[in-house]
Amino acid sequence: PNKTKIEWTDYTSNPIAPVDGGWGCSKVSPGCTKCYAETLNKRFGNKRDFRGKWEFVLKEQELKALAKLPAGSKCFIMDMGDMFHPDIPWEMITRVFNSMACTPWVTFQVLTKRPGRMAYFAEHFGADTGVGWKQEWPPNIWAGTSVEGQKYAPRLDVLARVPALVRFVSVEPMLGPLDLEPWMTPCWLGIDQRQAFTDEPQKLIDWVIVGGESGPHARPMHPDWAREIRNQCQKAGIAFFFKQASGLYPGTPSGDRTLDSCKEMPV
Repeated sequence: PNKTKIEWTDYTSNPIAPVDGGWGCSKVSPGCTKCYAETLNKRFGNKRDFRGKWEFVLKEQELKALAKLPAGSKCFIMDMGDMFHPDIPWEMITRVFNSMACTPWVTFQVLTKRPGRMAYFAEHFGADTGVGWKQEWPPNIWAGTSVEGQKYAPRLDVLARVPALVRFVSVEPMLGPLDLEPWMTPCWLGIDQRQAFTDEPQKLIDWVIVGGESGPHARPMHPDWAREIRNQCQKAGIAFFFKQASGLYPGTPSGDRTLDSCKEMPV
């Protein structure tokens, strides 16, 4: 794991990587178009574009190092790829989840653009299946998905099948106006560990990260789009974190890390 400048976490770790080094992934939606990990991979990694088939390997030393992270820290897993890429075998994912579950003093943040595979893993590799990691979804593993625009908001319906104690959504890069209120209204989720001890409806998401695109030829994010999400979070009592503006509108300089002089809105 490495210390990181990503402001909503403390460390990053990539325990699964291509056999030829560097990093690997495949693009699935417009949010992937200007992928920072692909740019770094072409410069410093295995030189490949993020497309085609991949063969992955589990980095044993990186996996063991997770247990050495300090208590109370947060670790973003697979920031240079996607844990639930279709070319990553279930056995590798299970090994990583077992290691995270055995490190309860650390909060692990798992973000994917493929929530369907995450939900499948939760439903088929948990305690009731007799295979995999043989336990409920650990409370120290947060589950998240990326939603860059309204077209991809239904990913949250799939994320709702993951019984994580904290579910989050990354609206980064934000490429258009977005209404998340339907997923912020408490509803019945079915029987999972979040509802085992309550008769109350539950929220589908607990935390929202919003950010504009950066770098050359960045696509614009209007600050009003971010304000609307912030207001929705405030109304619903959901934590909100603003990562950065795109810098492509008057009054929003590139690299601006606040929204109306505010960065974070905890619950």
